[in-house]
Amino acid sequence: MSQATDVTGDLLKAVSRSFYLTIRFLPKQMRPAIALGYMLARATDSVADTSSADVQKRVDVLHTMAAVIAGQTEQEPALTRVLQHEIAPGLSHESEKTLLCEFATCLKALETFDAEQRSLIRKVLSIIIEGQVWDLVAFAEHDTVQNDEQTHTYTYRVAGCVGEFWTDLGYTTMGETFCAPARRELMTQAGIRYGRGLQLINILRDMEEDAARGRHYLCSEPDKWLNRAERYMNDGLDYSRRLGTFKLRFASMLPALIGKKTIQLLRKSTLGQGKVKIKRSAVYACLLKAVFLSLRGKA
Repeated sequence: MSQATDVTGDLLKAVSRSFYLTIRFLPKQMRPAIALGYMLARATDSVADTSSADVQKRVDVLHTMAAVIAGQTEQEPALTRVLQHEIAPGLSHESEKTLLCEFATCLKALETFDAEQRSLIRKVLSIIIEGQVWDLVAFAEHDTVQNDEQTHTYTYRVAGCVGEFWTDLGYTTMGETFCAPARRELMTQAGIRYGRGLQLINILRDMEEDAARGRHYLCSEPDKWLNRAERYMNDGLDYSRRLGTFKLRFASMLPALIGKKTIQLLRKSTLGQGKVKIKRSAVYACLLKAVFLSLRGKA
């Protein structure tokens, strides 16, 4: 898997140094697929978020990216030209430009994975792109979601499916070392809730900023969603405690602890008015707590 290793090295470091450093905490069996899935999702997210192309153009490019990731390689040359010459020049961050210009390299790396891992990567990207397309189309017509079910579906498509992917990949690459096989369905559902909870925290934290962009992801009381996010973070901690190695527990537990700390800050603030930010000292405290809880072993 030399090509995949290259992608998870220099290119990943260029795209996101923080994720490059974080991924080292994962077991080596899971690193390549997690890294490549992350970069493909970052690439599609860059297209979805750019303001240099109109909504229909972005939707068309996202559909083509989904088709090419799924294996329809006849569309790859045209897509590569569009990404390099039409989308990338309009991006403000050099890392995003680099990723879109190297998108073909990521596609080649995808082909180096075995069939099962490749299928998992393709599945999660298909779901994520569905969420990104829905976001573009829905908010071109309305400035708020129409019901709670749309919020629930959206959080699955852009984050809950990542928890599902993480779980399926863990069982695929590590077997019972990842977690007891008898708990697979329970772990999958907990992973989905965990991912949804992290996205809900993002939504609640960014309400003011999103509103300024004409996007309201909640149409009912924010406190209700804050309570749900907290329950989902507790599910995430339970999920993490049940994983089979220290590295897995630590890597999975840290976002939940930071998420719970963010929820504490959100409860003290007025939702939708200003953005809360965790202090560096609080992040270090979460790191230490994650180490302590992870060393205690499986629940």
